Amino acid sequence: MKILPIIISLTSLLAFTQADKAPKVKKNPKDVVAIADFPFGGNTNVRGNVVFTAKQGTFVNVNVDMTGLPAEGGPFFYHIHEGSVPADGNCEAVGLHFNPYNAPPVCNDQKHDGYCQVGDLSGKHGAINTTCFEAKYEDSYLSLNAKSKSYIIGKSVVFHYSNLTKFACADIAIADELRVETLINEYTQSGEDLIQLQELKQPLEEGYQFDELEALTAEVYESEELSHTNKTHEYGHKRKNSTLFTGDLLNKSNIYHNVSQNQYGPDCGEDGVPSAGNSLCVPIILGIFAGLFI
Repeated sequence: MKILPIIISLTSLLAFTQADKAPKVKKNPKDVVAIADFPFGGNTNVRGNVVFTAKQGTFVNVNVDMTGLPAEGGPFFYHIHEGSVPADGNCEAVGLHFNPYNAPPVCNDQKHDGYCQVGDLSGKHGAINTTCFEAKYEDSYLSLNAKSKSYIIGKSVVFHYSNLTKFACADIAIADELRVETLINEYTQSGEDLIQLQELKQPLEEGYQFDELEALTAEVYESEELSHTNKTHEYGHKRKNSTLFTGDLLNKSNIYHNVSQNQYGPDCGEDGVPSAGNSLCVPIILGIFAGLFI
């Protein structure tokens, strides 16, 4: 009867020894906008969206704009999970982290982001320590190409408490023309999302076509000479006439990260939290199991 646990342990060890690093995805379709809209599953007070674009045809740009995050239980982690959210909105049914290259669970221990789980967004770009959050960054390991192993559409974005309990989730779906237009209107009215507005309004050249198979040849692997140490994003939350809440978020900013501005979402109050909420000030402590499979 003791043989089964030994087999399971050996199988798990073998999985990690066979882990491979993810390639950088250097070609993506310009004509695809993917979005995870909240609320969807879980806490309906959590609102906003996570938008994925590649209007330059190269790496995927990610825009995270969330409000109504809980006032307790942080820092919050967020990941892409391998399954979609069921009709009943059960966030526990979305499966494991999206991890097509069998990466180990703790991103912070890796040489560079290529060795992190593809779906570990907070592991690569920083956890969240406020109730309203906006971040813009480039993630060169995500793909909008349906032929790629790193393809994210049809999967889900999930937010977790620091104890890894899921509290909000939404499917990643292709935004149709109407949804793109409403996004453009939202960014135009806010007056703060100029980078994302420019990204969405980028015109396509006439006759543009994306070759999915040819794009796979542009997936390349990071040099082993580059290191991935001391990773903590120093996210500066900016808002006019506000009391700044700036924290050292997990994962030190380095050459693998292209994080531009990071500020309070447009629905946040002048102190950086929703009008009915309170500021979240939680020490950032990451346990050894923070990146596990939940």
